[in-house]
Amino acid sequence: MTRYEKAAQTIVNKCLDLKKEESVLIVASEALLDVADILFKTCLKRSKHAFLLKLSHLSPHVEIFPSIARLMKEMNIVFAITSPSISHTDARRQACRAGARIISMPDITMNTFSRIAQMNIDKIIRRSKKIADILSMAKEARLSAPNGTEVFIPIKKHKGYADTGIVDFPGAFSNLPAGEASIAPDEGLCRGQLVVDSGMGINSKDQDRVTIILKEGRAVRISGGPAARKLSQYLSKFGSDSRLVAEFGIGTNDAAQISGCTLEDEKVLGTTHVALGNNISFGGTNNVPVHLDAIVFKSTVEIDGKIILDRGKLAIE
Repeated sequence: MTRYEKAAQTIVNKCLDLKKEESVLIVASEALLDVADILFKTCLKRSKHAFLLKLSHLSPHVEIFPSIARLMKEMNIVFAITSPSISHTDARRQACRAGARIISMPDITMNTFSRIAQMNIDKIIRRSKKIADILSMAKEARLSAPNGTEVFIPIKKHKGYADTGIVDFPGAFSNLPAGEASIAPDEGLCRGQLVVDSGMGINSKDQDRVTIILKEGRAVRISGGPAARKLSQYLSKFGSDSRLVAEFGIGTNDAAQISGCTLEDEKVLGTTHVALGNNISFGGTNNVPVHLDAIVFKSTVEIDGKIILDRGKLAIE
């Protein structure tokens, strides 16, 4: 058995606990069919009702085709193996409300996919839920890092969310690889300087670091050369609400690796991420059609003055 087949079995058997009578829809972008095909073959061993739907084109941050959205609501299980992500679309949320269990793996690479088999799901569940509970009870988080990041994030209003990879009940949703605790910050209050290590189309190989100045819960200045200009131009397509701080998250997966794939980088134990744009899935109110994660390595996080992450090392267990 290959490492990819092991990853697929982990998903089907542990994350989903797929039953033979359940229906499965795999929605996959053409460029990601290698991953989709492995999952499809594995699902067929457990269920006779598995379907693979290839998307030849999916426009960035535009709702998925209505006919596909309707089909998603009729399925027990949906895999979204797409580029771009459909995690923050109304179609995904409506399908979950209809009872579909959904796993989203946007822009996943074969190497990232293979590491799903190495996840210690029990540890991820324990860490993610514990940190999510801490976030739920907290008033403010302070994020800092050696790269110059220092951000103050008020979090009184919303509840923390644990992304564990377990999708075994109707309406459940998770990324894979899984492993984070996150929360929607209080609107209009985040402040500080965020220096991006990866995500947002930016990676550590870029010579000019992208720096985002946050004021009153919004990115008011983005600087740092060509990558920063590209990011500013992209956000401008979606209006001023695309610059609102949407999410604060902490990675909890010690099997994940820094790979340049946002999906995986934000799950790495010791990283944090601050997103701009849509926060509906986290209990917020900003329904702009974009959600971009800025990932910070070797983070230190203080929650109401107590350190829970110290330069990338978890200070609680």
